[in-house]
Amino acid sequence: MAASEIRRADRRRRGPAPLLELDQILTVALRLLDRHGASGFNMRTLAAELGVSTMTIYNYVPTKSALITSAIDHVLGQVGPPEADAEQWESELRRYARQAWDTQAPHPWIPTLLAEQHIVDRPLLATGRRALVALFRQAGADEDDALYAVAAFYSFMIGSFVQIRLTASGQVPERANSLFDAGVDILLAGFRTRFNGVAAT
Repeated sequence: MAASEIRRADRRRRGPAPLLELDQILTVALRLLDRHGASGFNMRTLAAELGVSTMTIYNYVPTKSALITSAIDHVLGQVGPPEADAEQWESELRRYARQAWDTQAPHPWIPTLLAEQHIVDRPLLATGRRALVALFRQAGADEDDALYAVAAFYSFMIGSFVQIRLTASGQVPERANSLFDAGVDILLAGFRTRFNGVAAT
């Protein structure tokens, strides 16, 4: 359930005037999710962090699951999908991969949860997949190769995410950054060869 859906649910509920903003709830929820992971997240702790009762939270969100999903969408929404008409497809894929990495790597519970629960139907994920197919077709891939490349790309991304072990200060280790960049280079080399020998850009 996206943030807009939560807002619609909120308007259908009766109760006292709101004391919080949804963005405030999402910010604190995301901090707790980063600290405890999705399995350790609970509404009681969230309410305590916000200084309200647990029932107050439910004036804004219908369930804990809806809140977690909205937090995921909040993070994924910070990543701009690939542009199929980009002048250089390799540079655009590298931009997209790096932005996704920089945005999601500090929240390793997100890709872990997406992989464990096989969550693939979020609108933002579907938009990213369609944009990647279009980018690869623009690069010279046929329909089948474009789909294979999308699967390979996301397998690499998820595998990279789930291996992250943040530092004590919550940062992504520099070695993880270096390994990720090297992996993207290798993917690009493979795609370039597969897509009918498209020249490097």
